Amino acid sequence: MNLITRIELTDRTDAELAALFALISREFAQAEPGSVEWHGRMITLDNIGREHAKRRAVIRPQPRSPGF
Repeated sequence: MNLITRIELTDRTDAELAALFALISREFAQAEPGSVEWHGRMITLDNIGREHAKRRAVIRPQPRSPGF
């Protein structure tokens, strides 16, 4: 499987991200440690995790300062 970038993940649903994470995790476990495939899958898993975290981030409003 090719490396999946963060840009490619933005159009995926949460369910698709979860399915991709499970698939890549299984492939990662079977890859030779240190190989090109192993590194690509590691980066892909990290990208999926970051995209998932971005979607779960809570944006809190900043308190207004006196005078505004």
